[in-house]
Amino acid sequence: MKRSVAAIALLVLLAAIVSPSFAKPRDPAHEITSQLICPCSCGEVVSGCICETGMSMKATVENGIKAGKSKKEIIGALVSQYGEVIRGAPKPEGFNLIVWIAPFAATLLGFTIAWLFLRRLVRRRGELVTAAAHGHATLGEPVPFPRGRALEQNQDSLRARAEAELRQLKQGREA
Repeated sequence: MKRSVAAIALLVLLAAIVSPSFAKPRDPAHEITSQLICPCSCGEVVSGCICETGMSMKATVENGIKAGKSKKEIIGALVSQYGEVIRGAPKPEGFNLIVWIAPFAATLLGFTIAWLFLRRLVRRRGELVTAAAHGHATLGEPVPFPRGRALEQNQDSLRARAEAELRQLKQGREA
């Protein structure tokens, strides 16, 4: 038993050491182009874009890598040529911080409003049930049923009223 556990542990260790050597070598051009959006109407990520503009951008990236430029320099050159619109995500600085913060703030605000609304709804429902049970209203809320009448009587009167209205409708159609 101990030998099999040790053998499994040794295999896992060997797999962890050997697996990086079998991994694909990182393509620096793909790393850069996968972070950029094609500025033409296709709207594709540059690494998967096949339009003329996308191919031109890929060539610019590859030429920049061959020239020894850094990732920042290459992206900076493309941004100066095509504008900030090509960035997959805006830089988290200045006015662009709103793009990073606003979704989280809006979500938090929405959850807060929903929580307050539901809390108020539950409180009001509890107050109405309590008021109906005691036969009086609280906080100026109307009592759901008139005082001194049983629930069955209210249901019977509502049913009779509904049946009378239905009879009137049927008579109006027949006439």
